[in-house]
Amino acid sequence: MVMGKTKYSLALNETVLKGIPASKGYAIGKAFIIKDLTFNNSNHTEVNTSKEDELKRFFQTIEDYENELVSYSQKIDGQNPVALDMIESIKLILHDPDIHENVKRLIDSGKSAEYSVLKTFQKFENQLLLIKSKLIRERALELSQIRNRLLELLINKKLTSSVPEGSVVVASSLSADQVIAFKEKKVAGFIIEMGGVTTHCSILARSFRIPSVISVPNATKFLKDGDEVLIDGYKGIIIVNPTEKTLEDFKAKIEDESQIQKELGEILYLPTQTKDGTKVELQANLNFRQELDEPELYHSDGIGLVRTEHLVPINEFYNHEFTLDEFEQIQYEIYSEVAVKMYPKIVTFRAFDLGGDKFPSLFAYNEANPMLGFRGIRYLLANRAFFKAQLRAFLKASIEKNIQIMLPMITTVEEIVESLKLLNECKEELTRDGFEFDSDVKFGIMIETPAAALQTRVFAKYVDFFSIGTNDLTQYTLVADRDNSHVSSYFSPFHPSVLALMKFTIDEAKRYKKKVGICGELASHPAAASILVGLGFDTISVSIPNLLQVKKWISEIDSNNAKKLLKKALKCETAEEVSKFLDIE
Repeated sequence: MVMGKTKYSLALNETVLKGIPASKGYAIGKAFIIKDLTFNNSNHTEVNTSKEDELKRFFQTIEDYENELVSYSQKIDGQNPVALDMIESIKLILHDPDIHENVKRLIDSGKSAEYSVLKTFQKFENQLLLIKSKLIRERALELSQIRNRLLELLINKKLTSSVPEGSVVVASSLSADQVIAFKEKKVAGFIIEMGGVTTHCSILARSFRIPSVISVPNATKFLKDGDEVLIDGYKGIIIVNPTEKTLEDFKAKIEDESQIQKELGEILYLPTQTKDGTKVELQANLNFRQELDEPELYHSDGIGLVRTEHLVPINEFYNHEFTLDEFEQIQYEIYSEVAVKMYPKIVTFRAFDLGGDKFPSLFAYNEANPMLGFRGIRYLLANRAFFKAQLRAFLKASIEKNIQIMLPMITTVEEIVESLKLLNECKEELTRDGFEFDSDVKFGIMIETPAAALQTRVFAKYVDFFSIGTNDLTQYTLVADRDNSHVSSYFSPFHPSVLALMKFTIDEAKRYKKKVGICGELASHPAAASILVGLGFDTISVSIPNLLQVKKWISEIDSNNAKKLLKKALKCETAEEVSKFLDIE
C-alpha cells in the first residue's frame, strides 16, 4: 500500500513507514496526533471592537507568547544553547518592525487582529518561498509555525494540550517552542510530515536527543491516537502496531544503545588521552552549517576540518544570485558564526576544494581524468578574485584569533608561495580598508598525494601545520578509485605504503616542530586508533557522530604498545597482511 510518496509495508497487523532520519535514537510510545490549526477567515475578518482594542489584543498576544518563551528559557537555564538561540530568533521575529507595521495597517483598515496576523505572516512567507535556496525556503515554514502560535493565543487554544508523558507526537510540522514544550512533557519521539533536517524542529530534536523521523506524508491521517509506534531515528523507519517479536527485538536494540550511551557518557567530560596518559587532540570535521547544532561538537577539542565548499552557497553564487562582494560577505558571516560558537577552541577552515568529483556542474568542460586535473589549489589559483574573496572572508572572521587556514590538494612549493602572496595581498587590502583581523593567523596545507608527503621537509619552511587526508592519499598512492567497483579492492588506507608515507610526513614535520593532524575516514575506523596513536598524530579529526566512540577507543590504548604495533604493521608486505594483523574483517 502506498500513501503520498511514503511506502507503507504491511506484515500482518504491523505497518512500516519510511521517512528521513532527523534525530538519532530509538523510541517506543503511543501516537499522539497534533491536528493543524483550522482558522476560518470569515469568522475573524471584520470586527465590532475599536481599532485600539484590536491593536492592544495583538500586542498582548505578543507579550503572552514572549512570556511563554521566557518561561522555557528559564527551565532550560543555559543547558541547551541551541534551544536558547532558537528562542531568541523567535523573539526577534515577534518584534520585527515590518511585521508590526503590516499588522497595524490592516487593523487600521478595520480588520481583526487574527486576520491581520494571518495575512501579514502569509505575505512574508510567500516572499521567502520565492527564493531558490532550500534553506531559506524552510524559514517560511518556521514563520508559518510562529503565525499559528499567535493565532492559537488569540483564539485561546492551548499549545501542547494534554499530551501524555512518553507519547510519540505526530504532526504536520512543529515550531521550535512546540518542540521545547513537548520536551518538558517528556515525549518519546516525533514523526513529522513536512520539513527537512535543517528546520528548527529537526535541529532542536537532535539537541534534545529526541528520536525523530521527518518527511512522512499523511502521517497525521494514517496514524490514530493510541497506535503503538516504534521509531528508528537512525534509518528513518517507523513501525506501527508491531508484532510481539518485532517489539521484543526493538527493545533489545534500545537496551544495547542505552549501554553504549552510558559508556560514552562516562568519558564525555574527560580529556582525550590513552590509558597511560598520552594526550591527543580529538577534533571534529564540519561539513554543513546545521552540524553546528550537534551537542557532541562542543565536547571536541575544536574543528580540524571545515569543508567550506559544503558550508556556503557556492551553487547560488555560480547561478549569479549574488555578486562576488556579496558572496564574500556571506562567507564572512558564516565563518564568523563557526569561529564564535567554537571559541576559544581552534577551527581549521579548508579553502574550497573544487574539481575532481566535487561540484562537476561548475565546470564548463569535461576532463578525461578529473581526479588528476583541474582541482583544489589549481582551480583556486586560476580563479584569483574568487580565491581572494574567500581569503578575505577568512581573515575578517579571524578577529577572535581561533581560526586556521588550510589549502587543499597541494603538490608543489610554488602553489604555497603563490597562495601566501595572495594572502598577504588580502592582509594589505583589509588593513587599508580599516578591517581588524589576526595578522598571525596560522596557515597550513593538506597532505593528499605522495608528492606532497615526500616534500614535507620543503613545505615545512612555509607552513605552520599539516593535515593528512587519508582518502585522497590512499587513492593517489595506490592508483585506485574507491568508488570504482572494479578497483575498490585495491583501496586500503592500511596498505604498508600508505602507512609509510604517513610516518614519513609526521617524522619530517616534527623535525621542524610542525603539528600534524589527520582528517580522513581512516580516523573513524575502530582498528585505526592504535595505528594513529602509534604514528604520533597531534590531532585526530573525525565526523561528529564518531567523536565519542573514537575517544573511547583512544582511552583503551597504551601508547607504548601502539608504537610496537605500528612497527609490526610497517614490516607487513600487503594490506591484507596488515588487516589480518589488526584483526580487520
